[in-house]
Amino acid sequence: MPIPELTAQQQQQLRGYRDLLLERNTRVNLTAIRDPEEVDRRLIAESLRLLPMLDTYCANGDEAVDIGSGGGIPGVPLAIARPAIRWTLIDATAKKVAFLQDVVNALSLPNIVLYHGRVEELAHEPHMRGRYRVLTARAVSSLPALLELGLPLVRTGGTLLLPKGMDIAEELAAARQAAGMLGGSIVSSDVLPDAGTGVDTTLVVVSSEHATPGTYPRRPGMPARSPLGMPRRGGEPDQDATKSHVERT
Repeated sequence: MPIPELTAQQQQQLRGYRDLLLERNTRVNLTAIRDPEEVDRRLIAESLRLLPMLDTYCANGDEAVDIGSGGGIPGVPLAIARPAIRWTLIDATAKKVAFLQDVVNALSLPNIVLYHGRVEELAHEPHMRGRYRVLTARAVSSLPALLELGLPLVRTGGTLLLPKGMDIAEELAAARQAAGMLGGSIVSSDVLPDAGTGVDTTLVVVSSEHATPGTYPRRPGMPARSPLGMPRRGGEPDQDATKSHVERT
């Protein structure tokens, strides 16, 4: 898996990460992919496809956050590729966070900090809210839910980089409505250039225009169960979703 722009040490760290992921995956469900070459292609190389956009919006010394990190995709490969960016990785599953801690220790990645918890709760913590320059998330939830979880964490002028599949028209329409409620706007939703991975990816780029209202994100589970802007069964946008924040405890 040679990647010309990375140093030999970074290439070695990526291989080490892949091997740790596959070894731990025999005991903890981190990925459905079992083949080393497929991990290189579909997980690591796909993560690194975000580098041009990451470099556009995030400079050395900035802070970035990856939510729903799971086995570390895309946060770990990006942290390896850009060691001068300080990364926070968040996941709600203790075993996955324990694995990520082992990765940080084994590969000597001092630019990664880990949090075990729900983003719905962590995003209300004063030391995390409005802190980050860039946020990434992969295969975590629908676009409206990702905006509700992610926008409160980024500073005004910050950016969400959200890789998704190709069939996202309905999600995108709802996300445009949700963005307006949350202080953001969708900048672009373009298909990433082919990188030989065999995966078609749409990268949704979202900008934080002003601070997200303090009532968001709603209580754990609500952003996914009742996404802002998504139609209810009757076909109308779920206006109740904008009111349900009063149920937070």
